[in-house]
Amino acid sequence: MSCRELFPRAVLGGYLDTAAEGLPAPGVSEAVAEYLGEKGKGTPGRLRHFAVETEARTLAATLLGAPVEDTVFLPTASDALNILAASLPWKPGDRVVTTDLEFPSNVLPWLALRERGVDVQVVASRDGALRLEDLIGAIDNRTRLVTVSQVSYKTGAWFPHTQSLGEAVHAVGGVLCVDATQALGRCRVPLAGVDFLMASTFKWLLGLHGAAVTYMSPLLREKFALAGVGWYSVEDAMGAVRTGAYELKPGAACLVAGMPNFAALYAMTASLKWLLSLDFDVEQKRADQLTRHLRAELAAMGLPLLTPAGDDLTSGIVSFEHPQGDRVMRALGEHGVVVWGGDGRVRASVHYYSDDADIRLLVDALRKVLGA
Repeated sequence: MSCRELFPRAVLGGYLDTAAEGLPAPGVSEAVAEYLGEKGKGTPGRLRHFAVETEARTLAATLLGAPVEDTVFLPTASDALNILAASLPWKPGDRVVTTDLEFPSNVLPWLALRERGVDVQVVASRDGALRLEDLIGAIDNRTRLVTVSQVSYKTGAWFPHTQSLGEAVHAVGGVLCVDATQALGRCRVPLAGVDFLMASTFKWLLGLHGAAVTYMSPLLREKFALAGVGWYSVEDAMGAVRTGAYELKPGAACLVAGMPNFAALYAMTASLKWLLSLDFDVEQKRADQLTRHLRAELAAMGLPLLTPAGDDLTSGIVSFEHPQGDRVMRALGEHGVVVWGGDGRVRASVHYYSDDADIRLLVDALRKVLGA
């Protein structure tokens, strides 16, 4: 049985919108049913909930290639970014370096710091991709944080230089943050040089809403002044209430203030087990070939591509400019093809359950839609 046949919606064909909403992995429905069964037991079901949380953290750490103590689940990628923004020791004149390829969640928390006198420098992309030299050129002795996406939600360009960028940031005492939401589960996500990383679970990780894999390096943990504290983030919450003193949990566990979204974590145990069971090299190579084929087809149609060429930049996303992207999206939907459209562009995304039939459906439908 092929991977595709395990996803009922994929079998129908034309689903090319994982960058917005991934299809649930095999076993996710059963895992959520297990959660409801344990929830139905009341308090005794919590024992299973906590065991699943531990298992989900272990699986996520395995996928990342990180120690489990440095890996947790937060409610959303936006929450992770806001916790980071609130927990660094900012002072007037400090600088944040971000880029014009970032999703709003990786821009707005930094813009909010302007009220505290923080300078926000936005590095412009070139031909849909980020250049390492441009990012390093924006770093100076005032730089406290540089934040980039491993894969741009907008152009689909994969950023191959996180280690070198991290070295440049660390040289001035700064922090490198990576948004891996459009990468983890589909592309390789190297941690060398990275201090803080997050990825939503409902896209390429094929899980549910309400969780985000989050990594914090031991180096960052040493300089991290956690802004928000809850009972789940300390070693002995009840004792702290009585004594007036508390000790944060070690590693990244201190980031989680309260009960996690257990339903989402049950789902993640299933999706991560499935993803980890795959031959990643084989699946990524096949999906990358499909992505490059899709880009070539759209280029042959003369569409103004946002996605740059180059094997080292390939991810699961291909997008092109269109002033009525939302209209194109709706029209393609009438032809049985699901993509994302809006913000002056149309975006298609290729995951492991995609195949040549999806590409043909999209190209044929685009000819009809754009020809009309």
